[in-house]
Amino acid sequence: MRVDEVVGMLAEAFPLERAEGWDRPGLSVGDPLAEVSGVACALDAMPSTVEQAHELGCNVLVTHHPAFLDAPFPMTPEVRTSSVGGATAFVAARLGVSLVAMHTNLDRSDAALDLAADLLGLPQTGRLQEPDGYGALLDAGALALDELVARSASAFRCVPTVWGAGGHAPGTVAFCSGSLGGFGTDAIRRGVGLVITGEAGYHRLSELACAGVDAILLGHDASERPYAGLLARTLRDAAPDMRIQVLDEPLRWHAWGTGE
Repeated sequence: MRVDEVVGMLAEAFPLERAEGWDRPGLSVGDPLAEVSGVACALDAMPSTVEQAHELGCNVLVTHHPAFLDAPFPMTPEVRTSSVGGATAFVAARLGVSLVAMHTNLDRSDAALDLAADLLGLPQTGRLQEPDGYGALLDAGALALDELVARSASAFRCVPTVWGAGGHAPGTVAFCSGSLGGFGTDAIRRGVGLVITGEAGYHRLSELACAGVDAILLGHDASERPYAGLLARTLRDAAPDMRIQVLDEPLRWHAWGTGE
């Protein structure tokens, strides 16, 4: 199997045309005609994940986040003399590891929204942005905020930060992985009681609080680490005989004193 065939399988599941105009999904570094020895799946394309993929005998690294959005300059072996994207591209080219990403086209896929519902054990009732935009609307029923925090911590293996008083039932929940950004306004308009997301700025959170909407912050990486497994399952379904590894990526932050 060739690298371009791997890209085609993923693009069939997560169409590239559904990505944002500024995004860079697909193949960013590598030979599309190279034969695939193995595929490693991860959240981030970084020098360390490229090297880990190579050590496992995988010459394709499939990630959620692209290695870069704008072409890096210069490309050198070390971040301090280049950038994360530049160093990642250098290491990938040197080791012969092709870099493939499925980013905002994956974020808004049915599979990504279904995954959030499955992880939290909550039925999905629609999208935060209808008809085909970002975010899942979930029915939390009579579950209290405290229980939803506990579920989130367990499902995403993190220590969440919570904006909310606790003890009450939020009802409808909006899940939005990564950065909340302006989707908080959509949540207010849709009448949700709780937003679960990766990260959000102070003023966005203040706006939610003033509207009576609680928030659970998982951390950007924690909220999207499960996408590495989704990418791997997608490839396994399309090519059962292909050798696929999911890299173990620890969180790059933790609540001080917990070690988690």
